[in-house]
Amino acid sequence: MKRISFISFVLTLCLLLTACAGNGGKENGGGTGQGTAEPESASQREELVIAIQDEVEGLDIQQIGWANVVHDLIFEPLVVYGTDLSDVQPAFAESFTATDEYLEFVLPEGARFSNGDVLDAEAVKASFERFLEMSDYASDLEAVREIRVTDARTVRFMLSSPAPYIWSDLAVMFGGIVDTKVAEEIGEWEFNRKPVGNGAYCVEEWVPGSHITLKRNEYFRTNNPELNNHGAPLAEKVVVRFIPDGDQMVSALLNGEADIIFNVPAPKVAGLKSTSGVKTYDCMLTGVSYLNLQTEKGILEDIRVRQALTYAVDRDAINAALGGIVTPTYCLLSESQFCHSEAEEAKLAQELKYDPQRSRDLLAEAGWSDPDGDGILNKNGEKLTLEMLIPSDNSTFQAAGPVLREQFAAVGADVKIIECEADYIKELMRADEYTIGTRTYEWMDAIILSWAFTTESGYQWEDPELTAQLSAAREETNVDERIRAYEIASDILAKDFKAISLYSDGIFIATSDKVSGFVVCADGRAWINDVTKS
Repeated sequence: MKRISFISFVLTLCLLLTACAGNGGKENGGGTGQGTAEPESASQREELVIAIQDEVEGLDIQQIGWANVVHDLIFEPLVVYGTDLSDVQPAFAESFTATDEYLEFVLPEGARFSNGDVLDAEAVKASFERFLEMSDYASDLEAVREIRVTDARTVRFMLSSPAPYIWSDLAVMFGGIVDTKVAEEIGEWEFNRKPVGNGAYCVEEWVPGSHITLKRNEYFRTNNPELNNHGAPLAEKVVVRFIPDGDQMVSALLNGEADIIFNVPAPKVAGLKSTSGVKTYDCMLTGVSYLNLQTEKGILEDIRVRQALTYAVDRDAINAALGGIVTPTYCLLSESQFCHSEAEEAKLAQELKYDPQRSRDLLAEAGWSDPDGDGILNKNGEKLTLEMLIPSDNSTFQAAGPVLREQFAAVGADVKIIECEADYIKELMRADEYTIGTRTYEWMDAIILSWAFTTESGYQWEDPELTAQLSAAREETNVDERIRAYEIASDILAKDFKAISLYSDGIFIATSDKVSGFVVCADGRAWINDVTKS
């Protein structure tokens, strides 16, 4: 693991990884996931079909709140996280420099957008100025006080304060470059349907509810060192089909109607791994799933009851019930996030380990008993009954919920599951109308803790000590010190018993074995520039 200060002239960000690291995502069924680009032939120019469950909400990366593989194909960021997530490396940019005062990017000579428009430093400046005006993630770049063009190929982001967290936007598809000239000409609505970007592909057609057809961007050039082919992609066309039903998506792969499928449903993973003619890739979500506990009112206002619920959770049993598809977590940062600490995870795993007897002792200390012998504890005539909100649109939580209910019942708590959509759960939590909420978050950087456990999240709960620590951690530029700062924040959060970290979801991708040159990153991002079909 490289440990070089952010203020050095060569930037390398660090990540402590144990799962999927160094392998670009574990692949099962052959190969390493990174093929060798061969001279293009007619057979290699054929159509590549990708199947995903969720249709995009829009195609302009600056007008949407969430993205998927479609946007990865249309836009190329200045830099990218490498396959093992251990550093940031060039992508569209030829090179880059980072200091406490600025980030500088040198662009490739003669670069163009997919429509042939000139893509120089002025175009990059215009794109990011638009980003700052309209993107849902504009606040992530709040430290950028000015964007300067120093020459036709060099753009410099001047910083008002150190901002190590900024790479979680710049090094993913949200940092792609849009042709603002076209956006102004055709209007935002039309641009959101057919944007012009700098990625490997451009939009040919979008048939809502069915598919998006992408054609090769002949102007595309990348400096990504983990790709063999740095020019236009080998596959001439890509059709991205929307197949909401997971079983149907898997069937499409098995019957040859799709070459690649993303987010394989968990129950289908084991079967695909043992199916001939299929390659599978195991990756990890950059985030965790957790229980958010009410602390200000009701039964859970007593910290001893929150502690008891924490010690009642057997994460290994949850993982076993889910077929081993998740990674149990005790810290609220997963192994695939920047500033995750193996030491902190090990420490909290010991402090918060499954201990049902300790749970029962805490509840007894808090005055809960079972005089009628029905297995549900009582206190002053009140049953220990709690409501747990489970997202109806999250299959992993759907499976984990009943297991958690049984574990809580084993220590005398009657936990009733209430199913509703994840967005509605978020609304209830922000209104403080919940007892046990369930959340899953995903973000590359540990700054996500500020968005989940301070008033920035919109939730009413706040610990001033934690907020102050998270504010300090987000601007710390020394890698070791930043990791340590988030360790302290994790300790403070654990002391409150506000949340119970459960697991990091697995991300599963599958391809036909006829597909070669497919590069998968540890966090589930994928590059198809080298892809060919036999």
